[in-house]
Amino acid sequence: VMTALPNAQRAYEVITNAVPMRTDGPRGSVNFTRSLRFEDVTFSYPGRTALLEGLEMEIEKGKVTAIVGASGAGKTTVINLILGLFRPTSGRITVDGVDLAEFVHEAWLDKIGFVSQDSFTFHASVADNIILGRGNGSRKSVVEAASIANASGFIGHLPDGFDTLVGDRGMRLSGGQQQRLAIARAMLNAPEVLILDEATSSLDTISEKQVQEAIDAASLDRTVIVIAHRLSTIRRADKIIVLEEGKILEQGNHLELLSLNGHYSRFVDHNN
Repeated sequence: VMTALPNAQRAYEVITNAVPMRTDGPRGSVNFTRSLRFEDVTFSYPGRTALLEGLEMEIEKGKVTAIVGASGAGKTTVINLILGLFRPTSGRITVDGVDLAEFVHEAWLDKIGFVSQDSFTFHASVADNIILGRGNGSRKSVVEAASIANASGFIGHLPDGFDTLVGDRGMRLSGGQQQRLAIARAMLNAPEVLILDEATSSLDTISEKQVQEAIDAASLDRTVIVIAHRLSTIRRADKIIVLEEGKILEQGNHLELLSLNGHYSRFVDHNN
C-alpha cells in the first residue's frame, strides 16, 4: 500500500484538479468557404519530442481528404488540432486564412460532425442516443439524421422504434447498428465538416458495407476528413496524405500515389 501511495496521490490530483479551459477568440461566427490549412504546424507536449513537425497541408472545402500512416504517425494529433482540443506549439491552422484561435471554440465545433471507432452507445432510447450532446433535437430532425445514416431500416424493426431502449453500451444492437447511430448523431446538426476516425475498423464485412453506405450518404456536399486503414474507404478520397513520424511524406490521389511506388504503394500492397 505504501509503495502505491505516491501513484494514488498523483492520480487523485489529476482527477480532482480543475480542467484548464480553452481561451476563446473574439470571432463568434466561422465562414468556411475555401479551405482549412496547416501552415508550418509543429506540436509537442512539454519536454517531449515533437509529434508533428512543420506540417504544410490543405483540406479543401467539399472534398474528401484521407490521412494514412502507421500507429504513432500523428494522425490522431492532426484530428485533435482540427477539433481545437490542442493548439499548435508553433505555426498556425487557418480557416479561409483566419487563425483557428481567433474563433469562439463552440462556433467552430458547431460546423463539425465527428464519428470515431467507438460508437459511444448509452443505455437510453434510440432517439436520445442520436440527440446526445446536441441539445433538444426535434423528432423530425432525428428521423432525417437516421435516414442519412442508413439506420431507418433497423430502427423500424425495433419493438418501439426510436423509443426503444438499446441497453447498457448498446447491447441490444450490433456493432454496425451502433455505428450508424453514431453517424446519425454526427448528422443531426447538418455539419459542414465530417471527421471519420477509423469509423469502420472494428466491423465485420457485412457491417462495414452498411456503415460505408451510411458514410457515403453523409459525405455528400460535405468536407470529409477520414482516418482509415481499409482501402475501400481511402481509395475514393480526392486527396490522400501519408504521414510518418509527424511529417508528410506524400500527397495526392490514389492513382497518383501508386505511380510514385513509395510509402503509399507499399501500404496498399500490405493491405491487399
